[in-house]
Amino acid sequence: MKSLIKTKDPRINRKWILVGITAVAAAGYTLLLGASMLPRESCGLGLPPGAPGFIEAEEREKAEVRKNGFQLVCASTLDRYDISYKSLDREVKSLAFSPVELDGTQFSQFKNLGGMAESVGETKSRLYRGFQMPDGRIVTLFEHDMSADGSNMSRDPAAEPERINGMPARLRVMQAGRDKAISHLSWKEGRRYYELWVNANVAGTPQRQQLFDLAASLPRSVPACPNEIPPQPIVIGTDGFPVHEPLPATLTIEEMNARFQEKDRPCK
Repeated sequence: MKSLIKTKDPRINRKWILVGITAVAAAGYTLLLGASMLPRESCGLGLPPGAPGFIEAEEREKAEVRKNGFQLVCASTLDRYDISYKSLDREVKSLAFSPVELDGTQFSQFKNLGGMAESVGETKSRLYRGFQMPDGRIVTLFEHDMSADGSNMSRDPAAEPERINGMPARLRVMQAGRDKAISHLSWKEGRRYYELWVNANVAGTPQRQQLFDLAASLPRSVPACPNEIPPQPIVIGTDGFPVHEPLPATLTIEEMNARFQEKDRPCK
């Protein structure tokens, strides 16, 4: 540019100065446009169902996953997957249910890192177990026996395209920066809800099938309350919120007891 600006003819000088300014402006616009087209990090829990822009945000996330195989997230989004493990024997003794036995599964070949029990209300119905794989990756198995605490959950079948032993499942792969990632698999077997995750991006790698094989190796669970009357399925409306059946104007004592027996029932 300096050689052009020093041209003797002032008309040529002005001409090339304008060309140079236009080229720089065009390059700047291209950079801005390119930045706007890059995938955006998803931080926190995102927009709540029914909020303005919720559907558009969901569609952007789906398009990103279809294109890249994973979702870009903030590093803080992955913090919840970092579990502080304690003595597994002590944590298991405090549980209100029996976790699935891992002897004879692929988990028995990994280094045991411990466990952490978690309560729903006053019932310890959740358990995290951590393992280190031979390649150094950390894999975590989470179980929630909903029959132990009487809780319930519902998931959109369209969001569970995967299968684990024939049961609907969802795989979510999240990448934060270059070095931090979580591949999270979740599914429900009867009244037992599972999550299985590894601190790696398994999209498009043999590790993806390894994660599914680990999930499929789990034996059938035994519910804490085998004689439980299961709660009614939760129906999700188009706004993303549960649909509640309107209560009638009057209820008999028997009808009241029937409606709330799940909440107050003993675990037999």
